[in-house]
Amino acid sequence: MSETGGSDRLREFSPVQYIAPYLLLIIGSAGVQRAPASDRPVLFWMFTVIAALGAAFTVLRLRRMWNTHQRRSLPAWTRFLGVLLALYGLYVAYCVADGIAG
Repeated sequence: MSETGGSDRLREFSPVQYIAPYLLLIIGSAGVQRAPASDRPVLFWMFTVIAALGAAFTVLRLRRMWNTHQRRSLPAWTRFLGVLLALYGLYVAYCVADGIAG
């Protein structure tokens, strides 16, 4: 039984779980910047939806990370990835807002 608990802990905090939010945010940000709303509105809104999905996944990942960090001590790299993810999410939100406004 102790092996299962250890593998669950490793699986829960693998960097792989941070890839989905990052990829969605990267794709959404790149699409919003390359497809302005005035030139290609359908593509712009499609990439805006992708960025919104990335933001939702980011919130879920950070919430799970926060709850688990409060229950037990974990490696510092999980906090570092969480901070990077939060900062990049804010940057993408700014890019989307700028694309909508401009």
